[in-house]
Amino acid sequence: MVERLNNATGALGALKYLQSSTKDLSGAESRLSSGLRVSRARDDVNSYHSAAIMRGQGGSLNAVTLSLGRAESISDTAITAAESASKLLIEMKATAAQAMSGGLSDDQRAAFSQRYASQMETLQSFIRNASFDDSNILDGSKPNGVSFIADAEASQSLTLEGRNLMPGGPVIVAPPAGAALNTQQSAAATHALLEQSITNVGEQLTEMAGERKRIEAQKGFVSRLADALAAGVGRMVDTDLAAESALIQALQVKQELSASAIGIANSAPQALLSLFRA
Repeated sequence: MVERLNNATGALGALKYLQSSTKDLSGAESRLSSGLRVSRARDDVNSYHSAAIMRGQGGSLNAVTLSLGRAESISDTAITAAESASKLLIEMKATAAQAMSGGLSDDQRAAFSQRYASQMETLQSFIRNASFDDSNILDGSKPNGVSFIADAEASQSLTLEGRNLMPGGPVIVAPPAGAALNTQQSAAATHALLEQSITNVGEQLTEMAGERKRIEAQKGFVSRLADALAAGVGRMVDTDLAAESALIQALQVKQELSASAIGIANSAPQALLSLFRA
């Protein structure tokens, strides 16, 4: 029975629980809809601050990944051009070997010289066009190479070495053209230079392949590190969907019970008044 008419303590208590469950339900629904357990600093200031730092590191790692991706593209372009140059040098060596024959007529020797000159122009075109994003590491235009950031703090870098594979240079030592096959003796000398050029280009390709593998390994490490950071941020701020769904169901039941309790508490004074009516 009701002890006080001026203060409905039962109704007030039930109302308090109803308000509490409604507030908790609103928060749970917000976390479930956003997918974030910590979306504002006031939710959990420590987790929010740590997640912000880790997101910044993740952004820096994305920049590193882009830089290393550019390095991969430049390296791939250079390797493709050097491989094409190596194959063409083998063909040029065969041309020089044919021109070494002593019984050639002037017309035949002129034809071999013209073929050699055409092959040399193609070779120069391979080297000049080995450019990606305005970076060519084969034509001697980048003596110091091209460097790329390798970590989020930009304290480490990877460098693609600059090379000079233009004909007549330190790698392809064969003469650009001229009188390369005009005589049997010059053809023999050119043949030897082409053989040395093939060896030199092979050595450069070995070094370039090593650079490419280092870039690939660093890019893989950065990618794994970025994934680990993303997972760490998720563990700190993401919502546990299963737990939040169960909590919402429990709070809905609690809300219904609180509303029922208010109805019961409010019916008690009416029961008291019915005694006076009787």
